[in-house]
Amino acid sequence: MLKHDIRRFLFTLAVVLTITSAAATERGFAIFIDSISYKEAAAEVEAYAASVKKQGLKPYVIIDRWKNPDSIRTEIRRLAALKSSPIEGMVFIGDIPVAMIRDAQHLTSAFKIDQNMKNFERTACPSDRFYDDLNLQFEFIKRDGKKPNLFYYSLLPESPQVSHPTLYSGRIKSFAYNGKTEYERLRDYLKKVVRLKEKGDTLTQLLYFSGQGYNSESQISRIDEKTAYYEYFPWMRRQNSAITYIDHKMAKYAKYLLMSQLQRPDLSLAILHHHGGVEAEYINRTPDARSVTDNLEAAKMFFRSKIRTAVERGGDKEEVKARYAREYDVPLDWFDDIFTPESIAADSIFNDRIDLHIYDLGRYKPNARVVMLDACFNGAFNNEKYIAGGYIFEDGDCVVTIANSVNSLQDKWCDANIGLLGYGMRVGNFVKYNPYLESHIIGDPTFSFIPATELAFDINDALCKGAKFWRKQLTSQYPAIQMMALRRLTLDNAITSDDLLSVFKTSPDGIVRMAALMMLSEKKGENFVKCISLGLNDEYELVRRFSAIFAGKNGSPELIPSLIKATLNEGIGKRVKFQLSNALALYSYDAMLKYYLSNDLCSNKITYEDDDFDFAEDLMRTSDKRRLEEFALLSDPKTDRRDAKLLIKSLRNNPQHTAVPLLLNFLNTTEDEELQYMLVEALGWFNYSYRAQEIAAALQKTASDARFSSKVQAEATKSINRLTPASSK
Repeated sequence: MLKHDIRRFLFTLAVVLTITSAAATERGFAIFIDSISYKEAAAEVEAYAASVKKQGLKPYVIIDRWKNPDSIRTEIRRLAALKSSPIEGMVFIGDIPVAMIRDAQHLTSAFKIDQNMKNFERTACPSDRFYDDLNLQFEFIKRDGKKPNLFYYSLLPESPQVSHPTLYSGRIKSFAYNGKTEYERLRDYLKKVVRLKEKGDTLTQLLYFSGQGYNSESQISRIDEKTAYYEYFPWMRRQNSAITYIDHKMAKYAKYLLMSQLQRPDLSLAILHHHGGVEAEYINRTPDARSVTDNLEAAKMFFRSKIRTAVERGGDKEEVKARYAREYDVPLDWFDDIFTPESIAADSIFNDRIDLHIYDLGRYKPNARVVMLDACFNGAFNNEKYIAGGYIFEDGDCVVTIANSVNSLQDKWCDANIGLLGYGMRVGNFVKYNPYLESHIIGDPTFSFIPATELAFDINDALCKGAKFWRKQLTSQYPAIQMMALRRLTLDNAITSDDLLSVFKTSPDGIVRMAALMMLSEKKGENFVKCISLGLNDEYELVRRFSAIFAGKNGSPELIPSLIKATLNEGIGKRVKFQLSNALALYSYDAMLKYYLSNDLCSNKITYEDDDFDFAEDLMRTSDKRRLEEFALLSDPKTDRRDAKLLIKSLRNNPQHTAVPLLLNFLNTTEDEELQYMLVEALGWFNYSYRAQEIAAALQKTASDARFSSKVQAEATKSINRLTPASSK
């Protein structure tokens, strides 16, 4: 154990222990730990702090006696403002209070739920952005009565409405499992971290996986994903089998393939795309039928599941079976064995095998040093047990999981900047620059790989440098460095939209073009629209997919030609096609039909006799025509209030640009405060719309109009902040 002095600073409510050294360090790192965990693992915590010190960071060990998020945040702010060795990040070990964030669903990728007052935990997002983004402003609501470690906060209207974390953070929250106490598992984990940091690894082996139903099971997206990894990690081109891909369709029970790969001692990084829950990763579904027998068995399994569920909910066995036999016109004797012990056991075994459960982690040793769980709820650390924690606390060399505390969008750029891990970037900095409200590091955020190729600078030090340095990196030979240059220059408002569009037009690397598109999405404006138009025909599937998403969210009539041409491109990709279909519903039917009919776009399409292809008819079904009629009904006093609320809620996922005049008129004429509030909040989701500033101007009047309640005015202020690009403030 390293020799060092421990200076004890007694605060009113906490004890801070600072490990000092003769050599001055530039930045610090805070280790927050509850008093019991520290008592149980003091030696291991001290050794962990020493390993942090070896990385060039000054460690501060803070024993939490506050047990209150506001007090911890105050201490974090103090440590971040130190003139000597200010912290760049922190880790929370043990039972450190969890901030549960409300009124900030726009900072998540997919979490959209009614914030009812009956179930606070289910309708709030557990998020350490409370601690690591010191720019965000919150108001305390209450402490959970059943789980006293949960504290509820509301994001204030005057707060920034985007997250750009000041620091990075991680959670090391253990739990008793497999015959070990939470403290035994904590001690073992900290020893593992110290051992692996001392050993050192380069990022040379990567595994990625695609589960059932994810990204429309688009094979094009997975093929292009591999190309992107070669751009992120160019040294992998020189190795045999440096990148391994597993698809859930490769085996009836693909979790065994996945577990086998994750056990590989040489595996550096695993990126797992699938659906998920708190204690499970959803891997397979009923296998695709390859014979008549398979089809029959799949049908019978469907009926067994449906009938058992109906009976569990109070239905009469015989009546339920008769109803399904009649409704689907199948023999009643198909259902004879549904409730036999043998049938129930067989289905239970099948269901166990198709998914990866938290108890499976005790059956094998996950060795991938870093695992990204691109799934819903796997990182829900507000629960006692959660599968992301299972990975790091079981045997094996997994040190970090990156996981989501609530549901997560399939179409998000989850691996943006992941290439920098190969150049030695600390895992904490990766999530810092990919900061969804739900995204968290479970494990040591200071963990890093030995750079696989030599740079002229330390990437972690470089993140503190200014625009002059990063402007030079735009011409780096490494695409991952170019990406971060675009990110840093955009954050510093030191790059123009013209520059970003030029990068998009000229870069040969898909990940760099993707970064340019994303940076332009923050600046908005006409160059953003031009980039979307070009992106719909880009070589890289992810650029095409996000361009389709942004086309729907922007709604500019200038995009109609590119949007229709892309929609008619059969080879554009299954998931891109899905997003294009969603986008069409947000455009003017008349404008799209006019363009389609005036341009002979389907002259080369060959159809068969019974082909019902009719694009003009498809436009009728998918465009704004029906939706405008529905929104017009908002002003009709006969419209059911429940229907009105559902219509307004739908705007969060589907910003109906052509309905903006109708919506603003309704806002100014209705006297229903709840509908006013809901609509003002929903209009904040038009942040990418070409009409965003028109909406913001209207909401400025709402925010200062005495006819509206203070609640509605405050929400109008929040929406204005959401609609206004940071660069224009």
